[in-house]
Amino acid sequence: MQVGTKMTSRGRPRKFNEDEALNGAMQLFWKKGLSATSLDDLAKAMNMNRPSIYNAFGNKENLYRKALSRFCGQLDHGLEQTLVAIPSLRTGLQAFFGQAIDVYCGTNPPMGCLMVCTAPGEALSHPEVGEDLRDLIQRLDRGFTERLLRAREENELSANVQPELAAKLLQATLQTLAIRARAGTSRDDLQELAAYAVNKLTR
Repeated sequence: MQVGTKMTSRGRPRKFNEDEALNGAMQLFWKKGLSATSLDDLAKAMNMNRPSIYNAFGNKENLYRKALSRFCGQLDHGLEQTLVAIPSLRTGLQAFFGQAIDVYCGTNPPMGCLMVCTAPGEALSHPEVGEDLRDLIQRLDRGFTERLLRAREENELSANVQPELAAKLLQATLQTLAIRARAGTSRDDLQELAAYAVNKLTR
């Protein structure tokens, strides 16, 4: 079904699949970033015309931020499924980083993380994108810290580990995995780096 402003026989606009349209936009932004993506690019990727994109999602920045929100929601879900839900800290971290690497290397060529690999370059010229980036960093810091504090109570951390700083180190590991994946580092090398970070933190 064609989407956009074409009318049905009763004079109403045809419905579009919002989930599919947003996913198309997310994939495009993931590859090209916000500034390098044109509305014509988006219209093609989303199977919508430009007026319909504005009507449904607002301007290009709003659409990009919606795509970031979708991607980060998947990241939050992955954190809950692995690091929070799995009783062992070591096993949970291994599963979390393994899942992240699967996402980062899941395209050809690998594109890393949508947020880490595109948002920093947009943050100064688009302050609301900068706020989204800071929000994600803070959420991940809190999530890692809470899990590490629990692990300390359960004697799963090395004695010299400071949970708040270790949380930032885990996030730094996640970010470097994303950047290295986009730069072409092999999946095996990424997995080795993640395993090393996990082994240094846990007993």
